[in-house]
Amino acid sequence: MEARAKKGDNAEETLATQAALFSKLPEECTACSAPYDKTDREMANTWRVVVREQDKDLPVRVYCVECWSAAQDVLDNFLKSLPEEQE
Repeated sequence: MEARAKKGDNAEETLATQAALFSKLPEECTACSAPYDKTDREMANTWRVVVREQDKDLPVRVYCVECWSAAQDVLDNFLKSLPEEQE
């Protein structure tokens, strides 16, 4: 019974923490400064939100579709350039 109560407390704490982080959403793309509208459903569904709780100065970052795609391309190219592990 105590385990269930403790789990419920953790869930409430997690929800409270996430709700607090919502208020810290930036108003622009972290990479290119394109405006971000928190009330726009399409932006909420297509833009990427990154939460880094260990970064106290800027824990929540948002990235537009173009910047996220460009970052993914850079990462893919980097991974392709790495030598493959020999078996």
